[in-house]
Amino acid sequence: MQESQDWEAFFEKIYMRFYASLCVFAKSFVYDDDEAEEIVQSIILKLWEHKESTAEISSLKSYLYRAVRNTCLNHIKHEKIKNQYQDTSWIKLKEIESEFIDPYQNTELEEHINEAIHKLPERCREVFEMSRFDGLKNKEISEKLDISVKAVEANITRALAALRKKFYDYIHSEDNI
Repeated sequence: MQESQDWEAFFEKIYMRFYASLCVFAKSFVYDDDEAEEIVQSIILKLWEHKESTAEISSLKSYLYRAVRNTCLNHIKHEKIKNQYQDTSWIKLKEIESEFIDPYQNTELEEHINEAIHKLPERCREVFEMSRFDGLKNKEISEKLDISVKAVEANITRALAALRKKFYDYIHSEDNI
């Protein structure tokens, strides 16, 4: 029982001493308070989960800052890949739309796409339209709507998934390959 209390006191000291400054440091990479806090919390949680190996760490402060930096850089890489995927999905949908030769069919598909977008939940639709039609970056949308960048990304992902699902048969039909 005593050992458990010792660990808890140790981690409480780590939290009190480093948490705020690590969040500020993380925010200098990810520019989002919520994401910065999540990163720092995940690092402290991993440290807790592997507490037996903390004796091997020569400088806890250096370890924590290095872990935050590396996690932030990995997060940035992941977000870049995710955004590229979202963009290619939207481009594919637009390519499908432009492949129509018959103007009537093109207008019909455009109506279906607009209808599908209109059926999205309000916030999801609003974020999607600001991203795809107004050309705003995720950070700009988050500032305009006073939501986190992560919420913007989630809404765009949700919209693209709904549109992909709606047009799955058309996208994967042999006539359009």
